[in-house]
Amino acid sequence: MCYNFRMPRVVDHQQRRDELVAVVWQLIVSDGLPGITIRRVAERSGWSSGAVRHYLPNREAILDAAAGRVGEVIEQRLRAVPPSAQPPSAQPREALIAVLEALLPTDEVMVLASKVWLAFVGQAASDKSLADAQGIVYRDLNRLLVELLQWAESTGHRVVGGPRTAAAQLQALVDGLTVHLLLGQIGAERADEVVRDSVSAVIAVE
Repeated sequence: MCYNFRMPRVVDHQQRRDELVAVVWQLIVSDGLPGITIRRVAERSGWSSGAVRHYLPNREAILDAAAGRVGEVIEQRLRAVPPSAQPPSAQPREALIAVLEALLPTDEVMVLASKVWLAFVGQAASDKSLADAQGIVYRDLNRLLVELLQWAESTGHRVVGGPRTAAAQLQALVDGLTVHLLLGQIGAERADEVVRDSVSAVIAVE
């Protein structure tokens, strides 16, 4: 007698959830946030509505996952900054430039993430829950910039306006450059030049 044992298929739930979030991103870019529903996600992904609900049970969960993924991509980009461009190997100016340039939409991943981010920003103006979700990303990045600028001060540099004001200015700069890049108003090379000039204007050697 021959027994044919079949091993149960192992489902990578995180991978399947990531696949769904990728579909949500595509829908946000093509249809905007108002068009995001479980039915549309199911149609675009080829999954049943029940399967979608298993991972993303409602519209709020879908949008939370999509927004959270933007934060994850930003974190991954910052972690990928070469050690040579991080403290204490780099000088404060070079470290700040590396961080800010990593956030610009100059490759496929960041272009897509930035388009999703921009969709959330537009909707967040009238939706407090979305504004709160975007605030997490803003605060985390702002904290990093403040820390870098405080480090610059501790190493003998003068930070014009102080670390908190300078951090807000640089963060606003990146937000503006992101929009300009997405609209095709400037190119990556010009955006890098603006970042470098702006950091040099903020950090001065005593």
